[in-house]
Amino acid sequence: MLHEADGAAAPFAHRLRALRERVGLTQEELASRAGLTSHAVSALERGARTRPYPHTVRALATALELDGAEQAALIASLPSRRAPAATQPTPAPATPERRPTSSAPTPPPGVVVPPTPLHGRDGDLAALTSLVRSGRVRLVTLTGMGGVGKTRLAVALAAALADDFPDGVVQVALASVASPAAVLDTLGRALGLSGADGPDAVELVAAHLGRRCVLVLLDNLEHLVDAAADLGRLVALCPAVTVLVSSRAPLRVRGEHEYPVGPLALPSPDALTEQELAASPAGALVLDQVRAVAPGLELTPDRVQALATLCARLSGIPLALELATARLRLLTPRALLERLDSVLDSSSGARDLPERQRTMRATLDWSHGLLTPAQQLLFTVLSVFRGGATLDAVEQVVVASTALSAADVVEQLEVLVEQSMVVLRTGEDGRRRYTMLEPVAQYAQALLDGPLAQSASRAHAEVYRALARQAASGYEGADQVLWLARTEAEEPNLLVAVERGLTGGDPDTSGGIVWELWLYWWLRGQFRRGREQAERCLPAALTPAVLARVTLSAATMAYAGGDMPASARYWAEALRLGEELQDPEVVCKALAGTGLAALAVGDLTVAADRFRRALPACAEAGEPGIWMSSLTHVWLGTVVLLQGDPVGAEAQVHEGLEIARRRGDRLSTYVALYNLSQAALAAHEYRRARAYLEEGIVLSEQTVDLANLAYFLDSLAVVESVDGRHDRVPVLLGAARGFRDVVGGVYAYYVPDASLGAAAERQARAVLGAAAYDEAFDRGRDLDVTAAVRVALA
Repeated sequence: MLHEADGAAAPFAHRLRALRERVGLTQEELASRAGLTSHAVSALERGARTRPYPHTVRALATALELDGAEQAALIASLPSRRAPAATQPTPAPATPERRPTSSAPTPPPGVVVPPTPLHGRDGDLAALTSLVRSGRVRLVTLTGMGGVGKTRLAVALAAALADDFPDGVVQVALASVASPAAVLDTLGRALGLSGADGPDAVELVAAHLGRRCVLVLLDNLEHLVDAAADLGRLVALCPAVTVLVSSRAPLRVRGEHEYPVGPLALPSPDALTEQELAASPAGALVLDQVRAVAPGLELTPDRVQALATLCARLSGIPLALELATARLRLLTPRALLERLDSVLDSSSGARDLPERQRTMRATLDWSHGLLTPAQQLLFTVLSVFRGGATLDAVEQVVVASTALSAADVVEQLEVLVEQSMVVLRTGEDGRRRYTMLEPVAQYAQALLDGPLAQSASRAHAEVYRALARQAASGYEGADQVLWLARTEAEEPNLLVAVERGLTGGDPDTSGGIVWELWLYWWLRGQFRRGREQAERCLPAALTPAVLARVTLSAATMAYAGGDMPASARYWAEALRLGEELQDPEVVCKALAGTGLAALAVGDLTVAADRFRRALPACAEAGEPGIWMSSLTHVWLGTVVLLQGDPVGAEAQVHEGLEIARRRGDRLSTYVALYNLSQAALAAHEYRRARAYLEEGIVLSEQTVDLANLAYFLDSLAVVESVDGRHDRVPVLLGAARGFRDVVGGVYAYYVPDASLGAAAERQARAVLGAAAYDEAFDRGRDLDVTAAVRVALA
């Protein structure tokens, strides 16, 4: 037996080592018995790996021949994945008049709980939990009509399985995603990646997940089923990942297990008491709603019977019940039922739709019919947005396209939220957003047509073009991080504005938004998306000024994506257009671009000439040229350094750095810092190089510029090698490789001395040994941004 000090509370690493030594096994022998590598066992005993997969712990327990109590103690010694909950007072027993609303477990952090309570899903939850824990299925699709409660069940399942997935639960809402090709990119961003929007998206996301034990929730996939094959491949490539999908239709891929989610069971039509109504899941849900919206309502036998009938008429569909019972603020249950009857009789859905879908349509028709004309108008116009909108955006679009005032918008929007027609949520940027549940949004979109659709779409485009223009200026100054977050939250609206402009005869709006988004796509590593959007706009009937700027966008996206010939062609064309227009902003940026193109192929003479010609053009351009002048000085410094003049190079770079610091521009600052670090390395001034690199790493994390961060980590590995910290070299190089694999960005204006990195790797391998080096490299490659920065600055 183990001593008390090695009891259940002892660290897992100490307990595992004690158990191994008790039975006289070496690490290699235990690894062989458990089907693991000796490196894995060593990492567990050293505490380098603190959250092993459940199957790994079970394999170790079997290999050690532990009994039930010992296995439980080993598992208990693992560190908790979540912080312990604060002590709560013991709840009072439920009274017959107030039943608990849900028996669902607490959802894991980061998982959004839908507003509909969980009722009547205990059997589904048990079956799905058993299915996932069996290990036989790792792709489960919950199917059923909209509003039936698929998302709510998925959240409850995630909570029940949270401890089975030590690396976390990730929820991805797909309702606002327009293209199947964007599913993997959206998932990648939810995992902390960016730039997973290319042809290798599956491999990039799979490489990031690696052997992590993660549960992925993909919500509302039915309009993106063409992504099914990619999801099937992702599951096949990631043996410890389980994917849970909610969709109105199955994916039809190998390995999928379809689990139909039906409506809630109905109360007896003869129910006359609260207890009889609450005995059924649909009735219990309705009772919860009654208490929430009309807590003083006396539930007489007649009213209970009316509510039971309401459940039947709405087929036990949770969303339909929620929308209907919201009107109990104004109507008695019998009056509610009578109004519902009239709507159902006159507004059934299409005859080729399933009965439940016709009932859902009728419920929405009825809910819409009970709104005032002003509320109906606002509800319809809201469908022009994608992914929701802030109050400011809603006010601007509605006021511009209707006769409603800003005060009307606020007043009527509050009513729509109360009636559950609109949901208030917090976006990626921390701002409150008004959105709609997916079935409601689709219903509202069907109502938006004719002149109202045209005026709303036009107003939407104007609002988001202005936002894109404001954001573009913000990317270049001290508010970069704020504007990047805001653009990320508004990206669905910006992209739909681009689409509508191209299809609706307003290509200049589309081209303008693409021009104003190029730096966002650059910083977020979405080079392929940015280039595709630019190249979709180029054939359109753009005015010359917009055409020149979209051509610049295509050039920068091609350059960042590594297509140097295409970027050179686009920059040359943009320069021609800019000179014809006598547009100094286009000219200065195109000249600098042609300098980058020359630098990429090693033509230092042409590069230096183009950069020097760009600087006076930047001054002529005024405010739009200041940002480019900062970068151009830095790039010119790179050329001068390569030409053998380190003193002149540092003077140029410092001039660019000074401009960047005055503006609070992180991007230009860390570009300058990187080039200064390379000059310091060349001069063997390693302490100065480290200072430049560490500051640049912090700034790169703030903008989430993964491609840039990879360069900084590579160079920091060189400094660590010189300082004799060889154990840090493979971790840093691995992290750099991981980020570069994700975004694929190649910044040809960075010209590091490759021999220094190669020497650092050789020395680390010699000191650590090949196996330990490779293990540390793999560990670094699995780090996310936050963890990599923490390691780099340790």
